[in-house]
Amino acid sequence: HGPRIMAVTPAGREAGARPGMMLADARALCPAIAVAPADPAGDHVFLERLALWARRWGPWSALDPPDGLLVDVTGVAHLFGGEAALLADVRQRLQARGLALRAAIAPTAGAAWALAHHGPQDAIMAAGDSLDLLPVAALRLDAPVLLVLRRLGLKRVGDLSGVARPALARRFRMAKAPGANPLLRLDQLLGRMPEPLLPVLPAPVPLVQRRLMG
Repeated sequence: HGPRIMAVTPAGREAGARPGMMLADARALCPAIAVAPADPAGDHVFLERLALWARRWGPWSALDPPDGLLVDVTGVAHLFGGEAALLADVRQRLQARGLALRAAIAPTAGAAWALAHHGPQDAIMAAGDSLDLLPVAALRLDAPVLLVLRRLGLKRVGDLSGVARPALARRFRMAKAPGANPLLRLDQLLGRMPEPLLPVLPAPVPLVQRRLMG
């Protein structure tokens, strides 16, 4: 039914454009809005390059498509003067390259993702902190699963703790993908279950040299 908007700039957002909106609707709000074709493949290549560059903050980094990175900063924050200073360095260097960002530090990848997307800016999760007040969307669930949870009245992460675990397990027992299983995502968020991540590694370029006598 026509092109949709994948991403917007701050100026476009102020004009009323939103990701997922039909382009025709956005132009109805702002006829002068400027658009450019999306390039998912190019965005992925850029994200891979950014992941390699982001290893300045940790020993490895992993992709969180379509627009995120996960960086292991375990045991390295003191090299930057602490976790708050590390986040400040992340913000300064990415903004200097013209990139908008939201960042967070937490004990697990799931908790860091939740805070970066649904928590306060530059959040740092300390021991004993709770994520119960975050929306269930912070669990990285697929849209149909989020719709089911909202219809059940489960709107926040803490609401899942008030439901008997066997009942949720029965409701989503056929779910195979992590994004379709709220119990799995909750366990990953809280560190009860490991979450394997695939780091981005540099690929060395082979060089062959042959000398010829002149």
